[in-house]
Amino acid sequence: MANDSTSLFQKLNAPFPYSEYQYDSFGDRCYISGQSITERLNEVLGVGYWKYEGLYETEKIIQEPNGKSSRVKMYVRFSFFNSELQEWITFIDSGSEQIKPGMHEGDATKSAITDGMKKCASRIGVGSDLYKGKITWDKQRQSIIVPENYEQYYRDKGWESKSTIPSQPQSPNNRTNKKSELTDKLKNKTSAIQNQIKVAWQELAGSLDGFDEWYAKKRQERVTDQQIMNLLQKRLQERQITASA
Repeated sequence: MANDSTSLFQKLNAPFPYSEYQYDSFGDRCYISGQSITERLNEVLGVGYWKYEGLYETEKIIQEPNGKSSRVKMYVRFSFFNSELQEWITFIDSGSEQIKPGMHEGDATKSAITDGMKKCASRIGVGSDLYKGKITWDKQRQSIIVPENYEQYYRDKGWESKSTIPSQPQSPNNRTNKKSELTDKLKNKTSAIQNQIKVAWQELAGSLDGFDEWYAKKRQERVTDQQIMNLLQKRLQERQITASA
């Protein structure tokens, strides 16, 4: 029985593709998306053999200090079917989400439920290494570092891996490497409009908490920087009109 439990845990906690690990610079944490966790649960436990629901009667709106945006908090019930015991095992944990600029309260509630689901899933092994702090952010290289023992797993899967820091520094005379580093820096350089977006966000929310995730989601939805800026400016105007009324 112990071996079966260990096997199930290992399957749930197996490494994710390197590209699925993300970093929130303002929250200073690495994370995995709810979709990636859902796919892992379906793969290991089976579709229909796990479920979760938000306990809406526990939903609360938390007023953050220092002018920050409010936060939705609620408890989530998570269950999975244990085939050996032939019964459902249930966990309850809390989830939360800041009501970010441009976000409706209902969207924040959905994100809070997903957050609670992710916490519950971690209790049975999903992303356990992540929650243990084994997956980190290297500020100097500006990249996510995963444990060295992931290397063989990635090779077996044929996945891309960028998990380890080179043991020997690259030659300073290597012009190709220098050119590549310069190109990466230019790509990562923040544009003027992106700085304006951050300023507008901070004015609305009171801080930059959650900005990275929200901005990345908008870009994935093919929303341009100018459209994002227009949205935030509209919110600022609405706030000014409300304040002067």
